[in-house]
Amino acid sequence: MPFAHLFVSVVSNIETIISHGGYFLLFILSIIEGIPIIGLAVPGQIFIMMAGFFVKIGLLDFWTVIIVASIGAMIGDFIGYFIGRKYGMAFIDRIRPYFGITDLHLDKARKILDQHTGKAMIIGRFTPATRPILPFMVGASKTSAGKFWFFNIIGALLWVISSVLIGYIFGAGYHAISGYVGRLVLVAIIFVALIIWGYRFVNARIHIFRRYELFTLILCITSLISLVGIIDVLRETSFHLGFDVWVNLKMVALQTFWPPIVYIANIISTVGGVIVTGSLGIIIGLYFIFRQKWRSAVIMFLAIDLTGIALGLMKSFFDIDRPANALRIILGDPSFPSGHAAMAACFFVVFAYLFSPRINKQLWRELLTVIAALAIIVIGLSRLVLNVHFASDVLAGWALGVLMATVSILIVRYVSVFLIRKDKSGELTDSYNDLRNSTCSTYSLEN
Repeated sequence: MPFAHLFVSVVSNIETIISHGGYFLLFILSIIEGIPIIGLAVPGQIFIMMAGFFVKIGLLDFWTVIIVASIGAMIGDFIGYFIGRKYGMAFIDRIRPYFGITDLHLDKARKILDQHTGKAMIIGRFTPATRPILPFMVGASKTSAGKFWFFNIIGALLWVISSVLIGYIFGAGYHAISGYVGRLVLVAIIFVALIIWGYRFVNARIHIFRRYELFTLILCITSLISLVGIIDVLRETSFHLGFDVWVNLKMVALQTFWPPIVYIANIISTVGGVIVTGSLGIIIGLYFIFRQKWRSAVIMFLAIDLTGIALGLMKSFFDIDRPANALRIILGDPSFPSGHAAMAACFFVVFAYLFSPRINKQLWRELLTVIAALAIIVIGLSRLVLNVHFASDVLAGWALGVLMATVSILIVRYVSVFLIRKDKSGELTDSYNDLRNSTCSTYSLEN
């Protein structure tokens, strides 16, 4: 499949891609972060820190990163300054309700600006809430271009150099500890830190994530680390083979001890197959469309599609053979990860997420969650009983399915904030309003 070959090609040449395309991406992001409104949603400083990290591990050049990021930051601030000088504060006042700019953001920027223009441009650059607003406000205050450029250059250089050095220092620590925890696991930890930072970064500005999504975020992080940890373990051939063979032999012993288990596993494996669970997901998505619950429908469709794509990519990339003693005829597709386990985990996690808040009684909500969890476990175990998968295949499948489900939930939750707006009475529309008004006290959503 074309996507799988593209994935393999990208992974195989990732260092070359970073070495050649990293400077251009860094330049563009440095510019965007200084633009009013747009810059609030672009964590450019994180990418500059990552560039410092890549400098330390030898993928990028230190001085090139400094020059590229500094020029980009200067240009971005000049764009903000130019817009402010041309249109004034009326521009921000008209559009800020649509982009989550609060009075707090503007008050912070004004407080810094009132002290001293030069200090404001330098200090404000180190504060994420004011970084993309201050250049605009400096322009709106009719500060001269010469004064602006003097402090713009100084502020950009100090900001870029300090950010790059932070990433560089982290890169030194990466070399020191990667040999102990595994490079892939360490990379996963870095991504987890970025996810948590992004979650807080976005929520601090537009407050779209509520208590209900916190558990989803925890599941997302846990599944990501688990999946990467399993992949990292695959490199340890002795451990991987020993564990998988041990579980496989235990399943053979179970089949001999209690033969009906094979018949039961066959039924569960058939009912919980990829086509069945995927089709159920599509049917439920169509049901939500019929009920005009667009957000719920998109979550289900996106989760099912992402899981299917990820399965195809990973199977093609790792290309691990199935156990030789399989009890069912398999079409010959690779074993890792388990499609049954992944699609079941994806479907039932989303199912529980969408339907639990709609149930009033706590006992029934908890029962639905338990049934969903048991279904995920039983479908995965049925594949082990039939010897059509190794244990690592099923574990990776569970982690992948949960990851795709939670990522879909968080993405749709983020995107929907731009589609779900307050009307004149201040009430929210679509399924967000349904969830907010749910009598479910455990998962209540605040206004």
